[in-house]
Amino acid sequence: MKKTVLALAAIAASSAAFAQSSVTLYGVADASVESVKGDHTLTRVSSDNLASSRIGFKGVEDLGGGLKANFVLESGVKIDTGANNNSSRFFDRSAWVGLSGGFGEARIGRQDSLIGGQIAGAIGAQGYDESVIAQTLGGVTYRRIDNALTYFAPAFVPGLTLAAQYSTAVDNAVTGAVNAETTYGNNAGRAYGFLANYANGPVSGGLSYIHVNTDAAGNIENTGLFAYGAYDFGVAKLTAYYNADDRDGNFDDRNVYGLRVAVPVVSNVTLTAGYAQVRGAKGTATSTATPGNFNAKSTPDDKASILTLKAQYDLSKRTALYALYTQVYNDKNTNLAVASVPLTVNDKGSRGLAVGVRHSF
Repeated sequence: MKKTVLALAAIAASSAAFAQSSVTLYGVADASVESVKGDHTLTRVSSDNLASSRIGFKGVEDLGGGLKANFVLESGVKIDTGANNNSSRFFDRSAWVGLSGGFGEARIGRQDSLIGGQIAGAIGAQGYDESVIAQTLGGVTYRRIDNALTYFAPAFVPGLTLAAQYSTAVDNAVTGAVNAETTYGNNAGRAYGFLANYANGPVSGGLSYIHVNTDAAGNIENTGLFAYGAYDFGVAKLTAYYNADDRDGNFDDRNVYGLRVAVPVVSNVTLTAGYAQVRGAKGTATSTATPGNFNAKSTPDDKASILTLKAQYDLSKRTALYALYTQVYNDKNTNLAVASVPLTVNDKGSRGLAVGVRHSF
């Protein structure tokens, strides 16, 4: 009898311990058929146009006293081919571990940059979205960063998120040189950023910033700033935003001004329209070592306009059908393009049309 009681107690104890920790498998599968015009018109099956396809693992362990351990391992997947997004790394989207509690939350590893995460949440960061077409630092070059330390402060005010981030080396491929992770005294790739975000009821808005050294001495920087404000009137949600990128040297600043309106036509159908003006634009990046592909300051007529239209029909909470249309109007010295299709000629338009399905699990 005594052995039976001890065995039951051991099982109960192990079950309690197991209940305090959990690991979740999750993901997104997004595929579409699209027709995209650049130098030529391409018709193809594509992935990631509404949301990035991915598979991930996330876990939490309750350590007691309000303290928890957390982790996320997330890999991008191309639904059209089944390939991993990045051949050089498996968990290309996220690979971090952290602790959370009354002090807030601390994370270490590869993560969303604070500006990249805010841009993705506010206006999107897919191939048909303005932040990607304009090749913004937060939407493309520094969408995610390596070797990052991130701190989220406790919610002192309901709906308010404050965070700070530091990276010892954002990514060798981005800086284009051996950096601070491997060479003593080399500051290339060191970065820091800040975020303030507010969402409470119909009102939301925020501000984020990133600063990245691109040379060994730490005298040359790329900086990005993003700000947005939104109000949900019920019949429509209006979002206004501004993005400013700067690169040291004889390079023009890149500024994006935009407006979006989302209208719920019926309970499960939403139509979204957006317009953005890009100033100091250039074109699709040809090298990760030249982030954002900036124009020289003396370059005139380097503007572009971007029109976006989206229709989303939610079949359930997890599955949606969608249609996207984006048109880019380039100035005399710009060649921005939809979905990164080749467009080598300035002063030529680009457009894309995609119809697809997205499923989350």
